[in-house]
Amino acid sequence: MKVFFLYLIIVVDSGSYYTEKIPFGFNLIPITCEEAFNKSVTFKLPNTFYKNKLVMGHYCKDEYGNYWNGYEEKLDYELR
Repeated sequence: MKVFFLYLIIVVDSGSYYTEKIPFGFNLIPITCEEAFNKSVTFKLPNTFYKNKLVMGHYCKDEYGNYWNGYEEKLDYELR
């Protein structure tokens, strides 16, 4: 099983924020960081929310701490 973490940057107020770490895993069909983000948040244009908290941005890292977007694994899977 491949595991990675989605980090959401949550706005507290106009001058502060924190990150929320959400684990994701997959066995057969790889997912990208963007797909994990879209599954985790709610879109109410023009803003994005996670558990009714404003999301300013996101990124993903694998279990070794490397930034991860999943595109290479997703492309390899789709080419089979």
